[in-house]
Order: sequence, then structure tokens, then C-alpha cells
Amino acid sequence: MNLFYSTEIDERTIVLGEEEARHCVKVLRKTVGDEIHVIDGNGNLYTAKIVSVGKRDCVCEIVSKTERFGSHNYYVRMCVAPTKNIDRFEFFVEKAVEIGVDEIVPLLCENSERKTINLERVERIVLSAMKQSYKATKPNLTEMTDIKTVLANSFNGKKCIAHCENQEKQLLRDVVEKQGEITILIGPEGDFSVKEIELARQNGWIPISLGESRLRTETAAIAAVHTVEVMNE
Repeated sequence: MNLFYSTEIDERTIVLGEEEARHCVKVLRKTVGDEIHVIDGNGNLYTAKIVSVGKRDCVCEIVSKTERFGSHNYYVRMCVAPTKNIDRFEFFVEKAVEIGVDEIVPLLCENSERKTINLERVERIVLSAMKQSYKATKPNLTEMTDIKTVLANSFNGKKCIAHCENQEKQLLRDVVEKQGEITILIGPEGDFSVKEIELARQNGWIPISLGESRLRTETAAIAAVHTVEVMNE
């Protein structure tokens, strides 16, 4: 089943934009009368019939609607410092969406080697991974955010920070609450600074471990998303 994405949806009609319409008509050779499946990024899957094909769009008539398609009953927010090699961060984004992340916050930390990211490019990766993994809810992708702002935020649920300093930590799997909300911080290649770790402690963030191995930033972030998913099965 191929999934298409659209935000131009009303009670009866779906309009595929230029890029999605091109893939539907030019690549997959769909035509008037064919049924396709469309997601809206808000958890809904539509079965729709193509009624007209234009040069820059494709208009469809809604046949049926399925709510909460590919959804889960927990919320995981990953705050991750983008890696110097942007490919590794983009790999994390793709795999996290496939597994089941709800929000991605790129972190700007004291030891960050990468200060900016191309949000439009990362957004395209999010959309592609959402469709590929048969999900209908698009994770929220925020702008690069200073860690001090994140640490001061009173997020709901558990707030966890994974760092490499030698201090007492809980295993992430022991912190996760079933069907709950959790925010997890993963630092840059040089780890969080001592000041950042102390500020996290002062603001009630829980120091966590992902196991015995020392993991790369993107590996740790993917492992964290997977742990939350497993603990909610």
C-alpha cells in the first residue's frame, strides 16, 4: 500500500499537491477512477478515489476514513544535539519516526559542533519516514533550541537526561511509564557540559543510562525511542 500525504482535506475531497500528485500519476501511473490511500499527519487514513488530474494537483473523493492509523498510546519527545556529520542526525530522524517518536527537538548545547540544521530538509525526511512506516501522525519537528530553554521547560511526564558523567543513574527502561509522556535529552559528541548536567539536576531531570555500552549520539537516541516503544508493548 502506497501512502500519500495531504493537508488539503475537507469532508468530501482531498487535493494532492504538486509533488504528491506527480508521484501518484507520473510514477505510479494512477489515473481517474483508481483508489489511493492518503494520510493527513493528524492520525487519519483516507481511502479516496481519483476524480481529476491536473498539471499541478490531483483531486480525490473520500470513500472512507480510519482514525488513529498507526498511532500509539504514549508520547515520546526526543531532544537531540545534531551531530557534526548531518547524515548521522538525519539517520536518527528517519529511524525514530519509523519506530514511533512524537516530537523531535534539535538541541544547541555548549559542546555542540553543529549550530544549525536545514529544517525543510529534515521535515521532508520526517514525511517520507512517516509514509514508509505506515503512520498517519506526523511528529512535531521544532527549530534548534538552546538546552537552557529546554531544561527550564516544565514538560508533562518524565524528564530524563542521558549523559556520560560517572554518577548514579537509572536505566531508561525502569523510568518509562506505560502510556505516559516522556522527554529524553541526548547530548552532542562531546557530551553535555558539567554546567548543563548540574542545571538539569536542579530542574528535576532524571539521569538515565541506556546500558553498559557507550553509544554514538544517533545510536543512543534511536535506542531510547525503541526502549520506550518496547516498554509500551
